[in-house]
Amino acid sequence: MRRLLKFLSLLGFMVVLSCKPSVDKEIGTRKIQLGTAKITGSVTTQQKANGISLEIFVTHPISGETVTHKVEVDQAGKFSIDVDVETDFSLIALKTNLNPEKPLLINVKSNDVTNIDITYNANSEIEAIKTDPEMNTNDVKESLPIVYQMVGIYDDKPTPQTQLYDKSPDAHLNFIKSTVADKLKTLEKDSLISKERKEILARDFRIWNYRIRAFNYERSMRANFIYYTKDTVTIPKIQKVDRNYFNYMKDLDLNNSQYLVCSNFIDFQKEVLKNEILAIPEIAERDIPSWLAIVKTNLATALGFSDGKYYDILAANAFGTQLLDGKKPLSDNQKKNIKAYWKEGEIAKILLHKNEQLIKRLK
Repeated sequence: MRRLLKFLSLLGFMVVLSCKPSVDKEIGTRKIQLGTAKITGSVTTQQKANGISLEIFVTHPISGETVTHKVEVDQAGKFSIDVDVETDFSLIALKTNLNPEKPLLINVKSNDVTNIDITYNANSEIEAIKTDPEMNTNDVKESLPIVYQMVGIYDDKPTPQTQLYDKSPDAHLNFIKSTVADKLKTLEKDSLISKERKEILARDFRIWNYRIRAFNYERSMRANFIYYTKDTVTIPKIQKVDRNYFNYMKDLDLNNSQYLVCSNFIDFQKEVLKNEILAIPEIAERDIPSWLAIVKTNLATALGFSDGKYYDILAANAFGTQLLDGKKPLSDNQKKNIKAYWKEGEIAKILLHKNEQLIKRLK
């Protein structure tokens, strides 16, 4: 149960690539695209099992959510489900109730069919996997275990820390950077996972660490103070940070389209939007160019660039926050602003589609 709960908290690492070079290149330049993907397959087992089901997790990087689907396996062991996707190739995780602690990671193509057949032995261990289109089996099976190893999910004791609460913010950022580099050595040495998959896992692991440890400096230092002093009463004196502190984001290359592959990118963006020091205003009724002008003034130095697709995605995520977290449909003025800025583009289609879904749920 402990590992299962940790799995649910680490859905940001549900990433996958096909092993074929042509597909890998397309994933490297992922395109935003509203569509539907069909996932079919079968689950067979040597043990007696009733009510076999799967949970499927689909990341929506534009609207900013991870959608969970549940599908039952019929008496013949077959299943089929259609899922909404927001990119031409979308990354999903799936797990069965036969062994929920060992999920599989596959990629699906918009407006196409992906089939996966899973065979379990009598001990509920995976005996065989067959996919169509064909995928690297090691990429599918081994990506999450190695990420769990880097994160420390299997460790009985917490990862040792360094006393940082009485040092400079730069010391904290240097510690994060060195820790990430050290952990990634485990991934680099792995001989089973493909080079293409490693690149995505490394990128996702890096932004996960900065999201967890870097964004809220004061919270991190208070936790560090308690860890070392065991004092839960005293409020330590924590240095204040300004926007220059966030210049570490330059090293993350956030304009890279591969972040649409990294499902942890969703939560990273939420931290950007809500951080008090970065001071990104709610998009509300502002027209998008005016909002982006404020955002670029606040962010460009930290990011290291003032133009690029990243800013459009952040604007889409801002509307997504209203729709998903606030459960507030778009106003007529907001819809007008979206259409004026993105025209008939895919981001506009995605946001208006999410808006329609929200209105139906509220009704």
